Amino acid sequence: IQHQYFCLTKMRNYFINARGRHWLLIIILLAVSAYLPYLIFGAYPIAKRVNLEQEQIEAIVEELDLPNYYELYDYESTEAEQLLEKQAFDGWEGGKCRFCHAVRKDDRDRMAPSLYKILGRPAAVSGNFTYSDALINMRENGLVWTPETIDAFISDPENFVPGNRMRVEGIKDAKTRELIINYLIRESK
Repeated sequence: IQHQYFCLTKMRNYFINARGRHWLLIIILLAVSAYLPYLIFGAYPIAKRVNLEQEQIEAIVEELDLPNYYELYDYESTEAEQLLEKQAFDGWEGGKCRFCHAVRKDDRDRMAPSLYKILGRPAAVSGNFTYSDALINMRENGLVWTPETIDAFISDPENFVPGNRMRVEGIKDAKTRELIINYLIRESK
């Protein structure tokens, strides 16, 4: 009887300890899965609201007297040009804009802010995204997205906005940047 009691006690202790180890493993896996999107993409697993209301956005750009970039760049591109622009946006070397960013109004939210109607808009104002303090500071210092600022940003994101969370290298090829910007102008109207 003592032997059976000893065996049952050992088994009970094993299951209690094993359960504790399993829970610890589950907690570690959950923590890693919550941290990986931030580590890889700079996306926060838990969003906090720091974006501006539409009235505040309009107040920022109202005093800047910016042109309507969508009318300014309203040109007819050939199907071949449109294909090159889409390919540049979908698959430039070093990352893929389409993977993280939505462009059209009815696109689903992705890991990064939507680029719908980005031209003439202040930085760090899209809904459904939590921005880095660095990008919010740039907005407060007057950063508005124009074709020129987008070009500068995507050529070297880390140096244009130090501390931002866009985890891609810059696009060194000026022609690729131009194609991406043309795609944004055409598709984000």
